[in-house]
Amino acid sequence: MMISLQIQSVIYKNSVSSLLKAIEGLDNAIQYCRGKGLDISAKLCYGDASPSPVLEEHNIRQIRDGYSNLSFAHSFFGFNSGTAQGHNLLGENCSSEYMMIMNPDVILESSCIYELLSAFQDEKVGMAEARQTPLELSKIYDTDTLETEWASTACTVFRTRIFKELNGFDFKTFFMYCDDLDFSWRLRLAGYKIIYNPRAVVFHAKTLSSAGSWKPTSAEIYYSAEAAILMAHKYSNPVRVEKLLNQFDTSGGTDEKKAASEFRKRKKEGTLPMPIDPEHKIAK
Repeated sequence: MMISLQIQSVIYKNSVSSLLKAIEGLDNAIQYCRGKGLDISAKLCYGDASPSPVLEEHNIRQIRDGYSNLSFAHSFFGFNSGTAQGHNLLGENCSSEYMMIMNPDVILESSCIYELLSAFQDEKVGMAEARQTPLELSKIYDTDTLETEWASTACTVFRTRIFKELNGFDFKTFFMYCDDLDFSWRLRLAGYKIIYNPRAVVFHAKTLSSAGSWKPTSAEIYYSAEAAILMAHKYSNPVRVEKLLNQFDTSGGTDEKKAASEFRKRKKEGTLPMPIDPEHKIAK
C-alpha cells in the first residue's frame, strides 16, 4: 500500500545553501524508507514569505532535477505570512494521506521519517514528533507509550484529515510560536493522541552562547511573549494572563513590553480568540 506524504517548510530569507543541506537530508530519509520496504510517495512544498524570492529559477530546477526521491513545489507568497498562515496556505489543497512540517533549517537523520510514520499503526495517533538536537525541548512523555501532551512543528507528522478537521493552524491568533502548541491541544481535545519518538532525530540549528544556551533574536523574544499571553487567554486562564502582563510590564524588556501592549490593543478591538477548554481538560 502506497503511503503519500506532503512535506512543508515556510522559508524566510534563508540561505540557498542551508536549504539544499536540508533537502539532501530529506531525500536520504525518503530513500531510507524505501530501503526498509515502505512504499512512499513524497512531495516537498516550500512557501516563501520573504520580501523577495529566496529561490531563483535555476535553484528550483536544481532541486527538481537533483533529488530523485522527492517531487518539489514552490510558492512565493508575496507577503510575510508567519508560520501558521504559511502552513495553512501550503496545506489547503493537500491530497496526501500525511503531512509533515519541518523547519527549513533542520537536517534529518536518515531513519527519521520511517520512525515517525511507525507511530500511525495506532489509529488513535494523530501526530508524531521528532527529537531535536543539539538543544532538545523540555519534553515530558510516557517512556512506555511515548505519548506526550504537545508537539513542536520543528519536525512533526500528522494525518491530513485531522489537519482539515481542525481547520489547520489558528493563524488569526498566532503569527509564530505556540501555533503548534495550540494545534496539539486542539488535536487532543478532538480525541487523538500525540507521540514523541526519541528515535526520530533531527539536527535543528541554533545560535548558542559560550555557555551552550540559546541566544534568541528580538523577533523571537517578542513573538514568544505575545504567544504566551494569547495561549493563556485562549485556554481560559485569565489569572495567568494577568500574571504575564504584570511580569512583562514590570520586569520585561522592550520586546516583552511591546507584546503586553499589543495584547491590550487586541482586547480593546475585540479581536482576541474565543476562550476554549474552560475545564482545563487539556491545557496546562
